Amino acid sequence: MLKILNDKSIKYRRFSLIMIGILDKKFLFAIIILTSCNQKIESNTETSVDENQLDIIEYEIPITFEEDFETKYNLDDWTEFKILKYNILVLANSISGYNENDAKYLEDILNKLVNNSREILKSEFDLFISSPEIKGRLKLLDIQIQKTKHNLSQFNKSEGLEELNKIFVFYNYSANMIESILVNSMN
Repeated sequence: MLKILNDKSIKYRRFSLIMIGILDKKFLFAIIILTSCNQKIESNTETSVDENQLDIIEYEIPITFEEDFETKYNLDDWTEFKILKYNILVLANSISGYNENDAKYLEDILNKLVNNSREILKSEFDLFISSPEIKGRLKLLDIQIQKTKHNLSQFNKSEGLEELNKIFVFYNYSANMIESILVNSMN
């Protein structure tokens, strides 16, 4: 019995000597890495934006199709898309008014856009029915419009402008997808 205890203690001592050598270096290194990851980096430049200083408003400009393009591919027959496009353009023209006022300024147009985006998802236009890519893009646009409508009053101006810009980005994705599918279908 004494021999078994001595064997365990020799193994334990050998193991502890090996591990201490390894852990001294690696454990210290791990502690330094982990503690340095939690530090906040402070920049020398001021990154906060004064709400009254939002003179420059940058946002994506919604894409509009040429009349010839719409006529050639019968897009002028897709009334749901025409109404959605019109209201997206109205929203784009209302951005400066939102900057000077509050979220209630855009409430009516966002309500119209929510209704338009729901209607376009029920569309029976051939291009919409036959193209899951366009359905997917328009569904993402619908989600972004609803998200922005519900949360706009809770955002500050710069966050609100970012969310409104996302509507234009998703609309442009949809318009680009429509154009791409129509042009490729003719080739």
